[in-house]
Amino acid sequence: MNKYSNFREFYEKELRSDLEIIDQERKKVNRCVLIIFLITIVIITGELIWIPSSFFMLKAAVPMITVIAGIIMIGIFSKSFRREYKNKIIARIAGFTDKELVYSPDGAVPYNEFVKSGIFPFSCDRYTGEDYFRGKFGKTEIEFSEITAKHKSTSGSGQKDEYTIFFRGLFIIADFNKHFKTHTVVLPDTAEKLFGKFGQTLQSIFPDRGELIRLEDPSFEKEFCVYGDDQVEARYILSPALMERIVTFKRKWNKRIYFSFIDSKVYIAISMNKNLFELRSFKPAADYPFLEENLRFLILLTEVVDDLNLNTRIWTKE
Repeated sequence: MNKYSNFREFYEKELRSDLEIIDQERKKVNRCVLIIFLITIVIITGELIWIPSSFFMLKAAVPMITVIAGIIMIGIFSKSFRREYKNKIIARIAGFTDKELVYSPDGAVPYNEFVKSGIFPFSCDRYTGEDYFRGKFGKTEIEFSEITAKHKSTSGSGQKDEYTIFFRGLFIIADFNKHFKTHTVVLPDTAEKLFGKFGQTLQSIFPDRGELIRLEDPSFEKEFCVYGDDQVEARYILSPALMERIVTFKRKWNKRIYFSFIDSKVYIAISMNKNLFELRSFKPAADYPFLEENLRFLILLTEVVDDLNLNTRIWTKE
């Protein structure tokens, strides 16, 4: 609670004056955006009136080009104050959350790490991310960012590629507190929730996942299903204490959460549609409850180390 109670003072002393300056810039940019929008509408109207109907392709293409140009100009104007907001405000909130937390607005968890986790059984053909944080808390190094991952499929006669989002949310990588050699994946147990005991049969038909691991924790098995390369090592990783912590962690976030244990690291994917750490175009920058919400998410993310007890090292793991 101390962080939340101290944040009001930090906000007033360290953030408010810069937020008010950013707010002035935001209002100027919004006026420019409105002007660009109106000019774009006027130009498109003129193009539709003055281009003869006999020039069908031209009549369709020129307004479309104008729309694209308008969108690009609006994006250029909007980026300036958003970047300043992230560099000045979110970076300082990260430092307030923990002095070890380093923030990179345009960074992301590396693509190869996302793929290596093996959480999602799809090829990742488009991968974007932002709002990258990293730090070391006690003995545990952790990094996380927002990620959007898409899978490519070909439709129709094979001429058109379509991209489908298979994951959007927060992706976390942290050192695990045990050494292990195999791969274990913990997935939301959708099948059993939908189909009861029949769902257990459905779980066992995904050979690419490895073996279906049966564990002796009813609360955990109700929420998750586990696949792994090795039954014994999966149970070594997923101790009764860790299973209890994972269930508590899931309830704390109240989201679809996936875990992967590989190369002595834990990978965590938290599905979210909310775009975090962004300045809203038509709301004040100096909005204390909104900034406190950003702080809350950062605290939740850095608490992963304690939630999963990652600083308690087992045997020779240092």
